[in-house]
Amino acid sequence: MMTRTGLVVCAVVFAGSLASVATTACGAGADDSAFGNGSSGSSGGASGGNASGSGGLLGSSGTAGDGGGTDPKADECKKMDIVFVVDNSGSMKEEQDNLVANFPKFVKVINDYKTKSGEALDYRVAVTSSDDGAEKGAFGQSKGPGAPSNCLAGPAKPWLERTDGDVAAAFACRAQYGIKGDNIERVIESALLGVTARIADKKNTMGGVSFVREDALLAFVMITDEDEGGTENEPKRPVSEYPAEFDKVKGGERGRWAAAAIAGPNKCSSAGLGNAAEAKRVKDFITGVGKNGVFSSICTGDLTTGLTQALATFDQACKDFPSGPVK
Repeated sequence: MMTRTGLVVCAVVFAGSLASVATTACGAGADDSAFGNGSSGSSGGASGGNASGSGGLLGSSGTAGDGGGTDPKADECKKMDIVFVVDNSGSMKEEQDNLVANFPKFVKVINDYKTKSGEALDYRVAVTSSDDGAEKGAFGQSKGPGAPSNCLAGPAKPWLERTDGDVAAAFACRAQYGIKGDNIERVIESALLGVTARIADKKNTMGGVSFVREDALLAFVMITDEDEGGTENEPKRPVSEYPAEFDKVKGGERGRWAAAAIAGPNKCSSAGLGNAAEAKRVKDFITGVGKNGVFSSICTGDLTTGLTQALATFDQACKDFPSGPVK
């Protein structure tokens, strides 16, 4: 948990600047969304650095980290299962507000996304907290503890999809976990529990159907102002073990999942989101993920950049999705 200084909430920044973000990302006059479009060109993934390029989100020839280019042997996925893990410790009110402000644009991008065959993306989106002792990776199905009393959380099920009406509003209602969670934040452990133990005990299933689909890209967005295990330095396990554990969820294939972390690259602060500790273990995890991982700074004062880079990485991972059934 970090203490706060200069609490100027930048919740309106993304809504106010999306047009310029989209124009920069897609090129003036482009019809494609900021997420790019699977039906034309390729956009480089973002791994541990800032995305760059022109045209599409990163450009038809854009590169970042080691994730640029499209694997000619891949067969683009048509489905994504997206899990947000939100730090709900005492210092995260501003970040949660900012995520709520940004998420409608995130949903618009994935709603507008088209696959190579021109089909709409079949997506599921879920959210859980960083408290692996309370939620333990269970996805929110109702109004979050910190949400307004009159918000609507959508259908009572573990995830949301495009047929569930106002997905952005329902997600915003669920994602406001408040700031009473454990100060030993474990975003990576909570993500893993969400797609393993909580599938096994059926909390993250519906009618016997698992949230995790074999033919979908499994994608994580982890948002925290602390390191895995908090300042108490108490991770659940060595961070180097996590990539292989997530591999097991997807049949042992690294190319079938991706992860984005928005956290502190070092000890830093911003006028919009306050202070953050260096998230060294989170950075090490993203490095271990490889080209399907991206780390973005939470100290930009707004989550726009981090969410944009997450989408760029998921876009490229989907384009490079391994063909055929799980081995």
